[in-house]
Amino acid sequence: MDPLIKVMLVGGKADGLLVSVAGTATELSVTAAQYGAKSGNPLSYRIVSQTIDDERYFFGVFSETHDDADKLKRVALTRGMKKSLR
Repeated sequence: MDPLIKVMLVGGKADGLLVSVAGTATELSVTAAQYGAKSGNPLSYRIVSQTIDDERYFFGVFSETHDDADKLKRVALTRGMKKSLR
């Protein structure tokens, strides 16, 4: 069994949701119930990793516009994933 990784979702209706997935996953799907809606289509996120100050973080990006190194660094800091930037 693959180890689990924590993935912070960025963009779309599930923005800000922290989920656990298998460490080998490259994408994930979130249902309407999981992102707090009564109904709706599942949302797909592509998993990317980024190293920030020698620590590896995982993000689920909704679209290419969310896959920006500076934006993901800010997300890690402002959403409590990282305590402070060095």
